[in-house]
Amino acid sequence: MKLHHLRFFVAVAEELNFTRAAARVHIEPSPLSRAIKELEVTLGVQLFERDKSHIRLTWCGEVLLEEAKNVLATVEHARDRITSAANGYRGHLRIGLSDGLAQPRMSEMLAHCREEAPSTAVRIFERTVKQLLEDLRNCHLDAGFTLYPVNEPGFVTEAVWIDQPAVVIPARHPLLSHSQVTLQDVARYPVIVCHPEQCLGGHLILEKVFAEANITPNVAEYISGHEPMMMLVAAGYGIGLALESQIKLYNHPGIIVRPLAGEDSHVQTYIVRRDTAISPELEGFIARAKRIGAAA
Repeated sequence: MKLHHLRFFVAVAEELNFTRAAARVHIEPSPLSRAIKELEVTLGVQLFERDKSHIRLTWCGEVLLEEAKNVLATVEHARDRITSAANGYRGHLRIGLSDGLAQPRMSEMLAHCREEAPSTAVRIFERTVKQLLEDLRNCHLDAGFTLYPVNEPGFVTEAVWIDQPAVVIPARHPLLSHSQVTLQDVARYPVIVCHPEQCLGGHLILEKVFAEANITPNVAEYISGHEPMMMLVAAGYGIGLALESQIKLYNHPGIIVRPLAGEDSHVQTYIVRRDTAISPELEGFIARAKRIGAAA
């Protein structure tokens, strides 16, 4: 098997459309189709079932998709480590971010990493919670940050810092008369919240908060990140719920931020890793995260 055949196969397997897959890997559909047939001949199996309007993976195709992703991730990791070594780095960490956690504390921590461990290269990968856990299991990531309290065998989860939820309100909105906004106030208006798959941790937190208050929110839109939330709130589609630290990244003239009322309204950010021995580089990384959280 050739690596470019595996890349082509993954594109077709994920798109289930040769035209879209060809555009994704920057070749024409005809040579892409020939490459897939060559791969099937090489393996001696059928990877796709085809009819006039649809294609779908066979069981052999599903198995190859999982293995191909692992092979390509291993090759990519090897390339990254070689590049890091060529640039003078001795250590290498792959850190996943889920739930849109690219926030000021993360920037502060990475700055400390550059100062305190300049010989360790740190690469950041955005993932959903599901992808994050899968990549950790397959050793494609060394650790990851999430709002989701992972409690599964094979993982170690540690709280690193606490954040406060806040309400994002359009300018000239009735809720601006409140210095703090309650969940009961929130329930009176359409709400823009985290997508249940793309931001699982944030979604589950809000779901739990509303359930404990016996409130059913009027969800206007599910969003995959904070930037579309700010856009929709500013346009008047609803009010948003987010973390204070995340909102600090944006300075939109069409929105106002109010704290969410309640003494117990705080959110934990966790770092999760495999339940195995860890490298000195990862140990130092986790220690820095906890130190930043303790200083907040």
